[in-house]
Amino acid sequence: MDTAASAAIALADVSLGAGLSPFPDPGVCTMPQIIFMAVVYGYVLFQAANMLSEGSELLLLVPPLAPLVGSVVLPVLGAVPDGVMVLFSGMGPDAQNEISVGVGALAGSTIMLLTLPWFLAVYSGRVSIKDGECTYNRPAAADKSTWEKLMPQDASSLSSAGVGISDSNKTGAKIMLATLLGYIIIQGAAFQLDRFEDPKATAQVAKEAKGERMFALAGLVVCVLGLLCYLKSCASANDEEVDDHIADANVFAIREGRLTLRGAMASLRSRDLPKLSETEDLEQAFLKNKQSMDEVRRMCKVLAPFWSQYDVNGDNQIDFEEFRMIFRDINETISRDMQMQMFKAADQDCSNSISFEEFVSCLMCFSLEGGVQLKEGESGRYQSNPKYVGHHDQDVADVHHEEEDMPEDLAELEPAEQQRRIKSRAFQKMALGTLLVIVFSDPMVDLLSEMGKRLSISPFYISFVLAPIASNSSELVASFHYGRKRTLKSITTSLSTLLGAAVMNNTFCLGIFLGLVYFRKLAWEFSAETIAIVVVQIIVALMVLTRRVQKLKDAYFLLALYPASLLLVWVLENKLGLD
Repeated sequence: MDTAASAAIALADVSLGAGLSPFPDPGVCTMPQIIFMAVVYGYVLFQAANMLSEGSELLLLVPPLAPLVGSVVLPVLGAVPDGVMVLFSGMGPDAQNEISVGVGALAGSTIMLLTLPWFLAVYSGRVSIKDGECTYNRPAAADKSTWEKLMPQDASSLSSAGVGISDSNKTGAKIMLATLLGYIIIQGAAFQLDRFEDPKATAQVAKEAKGERMFALAGLVVCVLGLLCYLKSCASANDEEVDDHIADANVFAIREGRLTLRGAMASLRSRDLPKLSETEDLEQAFLKNKQSMDEVRRMCKVLAPFWSQYDVNGDNQIDFEEFRMIFRDINETISRDMQMQMFKAADQDCSNSISFEEFVSCLMCFSLEGGVQLKEGESGRYQSNPKYVGHHDQDVADVHHEEEDMPEDLAELEPAEQQRRIKSRAFQKMALGTLLVIVFSDPMVDLLSEMGKRLSISPFYISFVLAPIASNSSELVASFHYGRKRTLKSITTSLSTLLGAAVMNNTFCLGIFLGLVYFRKLAWEFSAETIAIVVVQIIVALMVLTRRVQKLKDAYFLLALYPASLLLVWVLENKLGLD
């Protein structure tokens, strides 16, 4: 019994360490155990980051919240895992040394986002470059049967294939450069104060911390103001990229069976518009309400992928059987007779086919009526008004088709219940993801710090490589997904998202870092790391601002910046003596 009790106590000591933490103390673990725990913690943080992303993406299906979520919530939640890791790295008793893990997470995340996902976006989204322009649109004289956006002979060319750089990307690059001011403030002070023979001496570190403290506060204020200004600009801008993101989320949810068309139209159905039975001119009802017109345009973007799947020859016409198949795809179940009445009402010229404008108008009327079955003689309510639908050519042209299974989930529920379930799932995922990030970030920091000690390597290098894998893997998948659509809109969205993530790191995460320096009275001993972060961002920004296209060879160059930045830090620290 005594032997068993002793073994249990010893096991508890190993599992709980000296404190009450449920996590094993890395200091008493073997190296294989540390590696195993790093894999486990990293996987949990990876799943937590995905939960935050999935939860916020679900909120894009809630029309009243979607614009705010797309422009503000998504960027903030994307920076939460890195921000929390930076925070916990500076909260322990040995903060001055352990905060190097936070520096590694911040530097690794920022540089990785601007190199590896960027390369994937350009590689998967590249098209042929002719006369200095990307071939996103087929020339009128080109043979439709043989023309491709990426011609086979250009697929492996370093200079004849690439992506277009939009004005939106250039604006994002300028904002990213502006938000480097926080680094400049604190690093400028560090260069002035770090003039000691032995910068690691305790007294000298304390003296540096005292001299840099007010500069850290100034940098913190700049970061907070920069973050608020950036989020305000995102929220107030009439950003078509946000609308595209919302439309993509709705299309994906409909194809997965989590949403019906009427569920996606929930906000438009709630508008205070005249009842269809009380007006003969539906067009005027929408024209009087700008918000409703915006919803109509969004619905065009949602329906365009389903339309394009059956308008194979591109003549802007579908027949009745194709019309029925689209109803199946949007998870709406009504009788064949009902569908025939709707189709005939939309087919104004009795050609046995309808155009996209007539199709959208018809389905809008159906959605606004809540899917109520037509009574005899009421088919006129589904008369199309194509004038208020607007142009759809770009929406249809930009569609990327993917065949997906559609499991039964929320599609059988009423739209109001769909919205309630979606919001509930979104908040559950976001709450659980946030909890996991908070719980596992601190032990992950301790683990990376211990791993660095065991390997006689600065924890910065360990964190630089491992932390972004856990917190930013979703960006890798998203960049590849958006890129392979091979449209200017999709590549703009992909690159803008990566530039926005860098802006969040420059404001939100750096602000947390500078707050720790100020409140914990730490010294800024990260000159080499700061130079690497700033240099990479300047290079990326210049390549965006000075070019209209980015070629495949440019993408390979940016990819090489990821390992090169690590080498730069090593050279600055070990050869030039920077801290």
